[in-house]
Amino acid sequence: MSDGELRRLEVLRDLDRRRLTTEAAAQLLGLGHRQVFRLLKTYRIAGAAGLISKRRGCPSNRRKPEALRTKALALIRERYWDFGPS
Repeated sequence: MSDGELRRLEVLRDLDRRRLTTEAAAQLLGLGHRQVFRLLKTYRIAGAAGLISKRRGCPSNRRKPEALRTKALALIRERYWDFGPS
């Protein structure tokens, strides 16, 4: 889990044990009340594993095609052979 997900877990655990109000949890997480209730429902159903991002390990939606990447790198290597970390 990332640091943000661990922080979210701590806040939701306190909310579930009624140590925090939904307003305080929403403020701590920087979310609205509806999102806090949605996360709390997921936490109660799936536990800590339900709070982990579902997108982890998946390619980006903004990813360019591999052929374009290969062509761009070939052009850079051909025309800027001395390009690199200095």
